[in-house]
Amino acid sequence: MKSFWASAWLLAIASVLTSCGEPEKPRPATTNVSAASVGASFDQIGKVSLYPGESCASQIMFVFHSGRSTSISLAAPIRQSKILTDAVHDRRSVRVLGRWRRGKAPGCYYVEATQVEAQEARW
Repeated sequence: MKSFWASAWLLAIASVLTSCGEPEKPRPATTNVSAASVGASFDQIGKVSLYPGESCASQIMFVFHSGRSTSISLAAPIRQSKILTDAVHDRRSVRVLGRWRRGKAPGCYYVEATQVEAQEARW
């Protein structure tokens, strides 16, 4: 009987420790867009960062940050992705023009960049 309780105790401790070791799932970038805004144009200047994990749509690779809005998920074709990636590494601002899109997951909204311009550094 003693070995049964010892095994049960070890099993309980092991399950607690394994549940603590699960990585936290990244939260989607916050947006204030509604379903009515899908297809609306987007034109803002701000900073970009790489998306920190798995996004709600496979094409999302960046997060756009500006003073006028919260973080916005951003997708871009290869040419624009190169400019955005360089801006991330150089910590430069960019002007992004595009359209709001809806992902397949519920509540998944993002901007599909159609044009990206790196901004001049201001010292």
